[in-house]
Amino acid sequence: MDKYISKYSNGKEVTAAQYITEIICEHWAKQNQQDLHYRFWTSDKWQKHYKSQIPAANKLVKKYNPKAIIRALNDPKAWKIYSLRAPYLPAMIEQHQKILESQKEELTQNFERKQEVKFAKKKTKENIISKLRKLDE
Repeated sequence: MDKYISKYSNGKEVTAAQYITEIICEHWAKQNQQDLHYRFWTSDKWQKHYKSQIPAANKLVKKYNPKAIIRALNDPKAWKIYSLRAPYLPAMIEQHQKILESQKEELTQNFERKQEVKFAKKKTKENIISKLRKLDE
């Protein structure tokens, strides 16, 4: 299970669902011209929104790759998504999921090992010390 670094708890690790919920709260805060502070989910103002989004984030994480969800939420098309229950969000996540899977396939297909490996010869610059060593030989 991947761990993500939280922006709002001094770099501590959080689960994928918590990280995704932080992104959604960032969208909401940006829309309402508010600032998210350290451990914002403990304040009365943000607690209800944060706690309501965590179950939806867990459902999405079970169904999709967390990286695909994060990419979909960071997509410029998703700037107006304030809830993980948005009806058009799954289509965006599936699109990013396909992109991730195709990139993974490309990495496995294009890797071929060469039989012979040729190393480049190292050119050494002649300086005074190397010239003196040649004289001693």
